[in-house]
Amino acid sequence: MSVERVPVLIVGAGYAGLSAATLLAWRGVPCILVERRASTSLLPKAHGLNRRSMEVLRVVDGLEDALFAASRTGANDTTVIIAETVTGPAIETLVTKMSLDATRVSPSKICTAGQDRVEPVLLRFARRNGADVRFSTALARFSQGEDGVEAILRDEASGRETTVLADYMIAADGAGGTIRDAGAVKMEGPGVIADAMSVLFEADLDAILRRDGFALYYFRNKAFSGAFVTCDEPNRGQINIEYDSSRDQASDFDEERCRELVRQSLGVPDLAVKILDIRPWRMAALLADRMSFGRVFLAGDSAHIVPPVGGLGGQTAIQDAADLAWKLALVVNGHAAPTLLDSYQIERKPVARIAIARAFANYVERLLPDRQELRIREDEYGLLETAIGYRYRSDAIIADEIDDGAAVEDPLRPSGAPGTRLAHVWLRRGEETISSHDLIGRGFMLFAGPDGGDWIEAAQRVGLRSGAPLGVCRLGFDVDDPEGLLLPRLGVSPEGALLVRPDGFICWRSRGRSPDPLATLEARFARVRGFDTRQSSGSLKATLVSAT
Repeated sequence: MSVERVPVLIVGAGYAGLSAATLLAWRGVPCILVERRASTSLLPKAHGLNRRSMEVLRVVDGLEDALFAASRTGANDTTVIIAETVTGPAIETLVTKMSLDATRVSPSKICTAGQDRVEPVLLRFARRNGADVRFSTALARFSQGEDGVEAILRDEASGRETTVLADYMIAADGAGGTIRDAGAVKMEGPGVIADAMSVLFEADLDAILRRDGFALYYFRNKAFSGAFVTCDEPNRGQINIEYDSSRDQASDFDEERCRELVRQSLGVPDLAVKILDIRPWRMAALLADRMSFGRVFLAGDSAHIVPPVGGLGGQTAIQDAADLAWKLALVVNGHAAPTLLDSYQIERKPVARIAIARAFANYVERLLPDRQELRIREDEYGLLETAIGYRYRSDAIIADEIDDGAAVEDPLRPSGAPGTRLAHVWLRRGEETISSHDLIGRGFMLFAGPDGGDWIEAAQRVGLRSGAPLGVCRLGFDVDDPEGLLLPRLGVSPEGALLVRPDGFICWRSRGRSPDPLATLEARFARVRGFDTRQSSGSLKATLVSAT
């Protein structure tokens, strides 16, 4: 049996696995991704990538444009409606293209491509950047020790087995995955909410739909409850209809019955419909009690199953992968201590929890307004706050002296507090207009005010000493802020500075000057990378200097 070595092994080529492979390979970390299936998804499944997902993917050159090119609908060109049928009058219009204009919040726009279009794009960029992606390859078994994971991979066609020795493994094997069982991980939560039937079909939708762009309809109909979405292929659509499993079996939904359901959903009794796929599934809400064990990290549906009302499940999977990618890259390259990886579960599990609560709220508000008891009020926040305003707290974040403990913040009113996402502000670099988010991605970035030259000098010395990726940006020197928005949104004075992680989250802030900026920054930079400053040499032996 052949033996291969790799820093990271990824199991599962869905959103989480492919995003992890793309972002790890882009960071120069060799990785192997294996997938039992013979190809990426042939079905649309999830539809759309939100702004935060696009932010974490756009760091890879060309990927953002490729994702938009994969969708037949333009950016933000989305309509979401509650109605009895597609052709009936709207009960409520939830989203229009104009309502999605959020240039104050993010440099990214919403991409409406379906999963069957997104996965091939991610696969192409993963391989282009050097990831080794193998389809028709299963994880037969694995074990782990203090130094790594030993995995036995089986080629599904030949049966040939290969041993892979990996430093770390990402379990992105989906809702039905079994890797978590090896770590005795328990899935907790409400469980199954409803049984549903997904029907992919072709029909003359151009003659029915009154709007261009991506359309999503939620049905409040006495005969059925569900949704309709347009697909990237012209005149192709998908309905998801709930059914009572105590009365109906999945086998009862033959082509003729599904054809009639399509007609009822669209409100066109005599429509010619071609059924392409019929697939039963269960809407569920579950969250792993742990998102890691040893050197194995659960990502995506393997770690959390989010009801697909609002599309937060796919987004959470992509963002899990992004969080793991930058942390693993630093650890693998020796730029961070392995303890940095402990922050993955601590930071990401609360995000999944509020995503599940928001999805429940969407389900009730859009489909079943008489089922208010289903809502998880204590974890429920607004759509924008849940999608892009969630906050992190962990040892990789050095909080301000005063922390209000809020789980989210309003992205329209950014505070600059450690643990929050860097505010998006349009800046000028020479003749070019860029976002503050265009300055982050690969490594840490120290932003300093125009009078914060001592912070810039300190950061340059800290970067050289540590060898870790640390860039600098001084307002008024490296970039200009024509509207004067950045410093107020960062919550620092012209003499202050703040440190931003590769994922765009603020990990430390000094509102003003420090009596010893080098010692202060060196200690903080070591701490957010998981190093114990009490055991370090040089200036890190010093007591942390207050910089508030």
